[in-house]
Amino acid sequence: MSSISLENPQAFSQQSRLKNLFNPSAFLDVITTSSLIFKALCIGVIIGYLTTFTSDLDQILCIIPGKLLPPNFYLWTLFTHGFIEYRFIELILNCFLILLYSKMLEPLWGQIECIQFYFITTISVGLSTTIIYFILYAATFDELMIFNVSIHGLGGLLGGFTVATKQIMPDTVLVDFNFIKMRQDNLPLLTIFVSMLFYLFGLTKPTYFIMVTFGVFYGWVYLRFFQKHKNGTRGDSSSTFVFASLFPSQIQPFVAIFSNTIFNLLVKLKICKQPPKRYTMAGGSQSSQSHITITIPLVKNNLENSDAERRRLKALKALKDRLKKPGEDDDL
Repeated sequence: MSSISLENPQAFSQQSRLKNLFNPSAFLDVITTSSLIFKALCIGVIIGYLTTFTSDLDQILCIIPGKLLPPNFYLWTLFTHGFIEYRFIELILNCFLILLYSKMLEPLWGQIECIQFYFITTISVGLSTTIIYFILYAATFDELMIFNVSIHGLGGLLGGFTVATKQIMPDTVLVDFNFIKMRQDNLPLLTIFVSMLFYLFGLTKPTYFIMVTFGVFYGWVYLRFFQKHKNGTRGDSSSTFVFASLFPSQIQPFVAIFSNTIFNLLVKLKICKQPPKRYTMAGGSQSSQSHITITIPLVKNNLENSDAERRRLKALKALKDRLKKPGEDDDL
């Protein structure tokens, strides 16, 4: 049936949380007030760092492409590789990333959804990066590609996190200095670009660049199509969160042609579904910072036209009632 939701983007509260996180007086409070599960993740990263000082223990926790498949079958490394880092600065950055992830997203998503997003991104990124190295091995027949490569760290989560923050704060200006202006929309692609530069300058291994790239992709796929919301809908079908929106506006039309072609093919193969139609209206002068979105499912055949029309009229009536009460923020 039709769903009507009052979407009041929480960008202002998220900006406040972000500023508070970088406030030294509030940083300790972030650590003490973060949920137990995220404290446990930080402890896990610290323990993972300490294992790198022991003989070969880290080798059974990182993903080694050649050992992920039989006869070794180290499947548990898909879960543990994110906890391993070899440099102290990477340990600090990973703990900071986890705290930032908790501070920004847990109030919106809830603890279970945040943990689910964490494992979906890290596991899918670890598996996809492994496949990349098997492809390189098939092309070069160099066994070092699958036995001398260690896939580890939270590069996948970093990529996915940038997409999540783009979704909740799309128009937030991060940098506004003279002729340089960067919005939150630019962060996912910028993160990929910076990780590539780090690799080219020898600061990181190519594995990290691959993981960040896959993290952005899988983070977008999950949030676009699969994330379940409280109103029962899945994904984010808004036009501001299409795949092309991850790229600069100058090349978005070209990216859209490619991505739309792939999506239409997946729809025909019944791998993806067409998103429901959305109609957005401003909430009026007294609620200029909110808008109402009416979501109406697609009609499968002509026999459903009358039922769809009934739902549309019901939705518009509820919209009219909502506009009479601009002060209310609860979902209908």
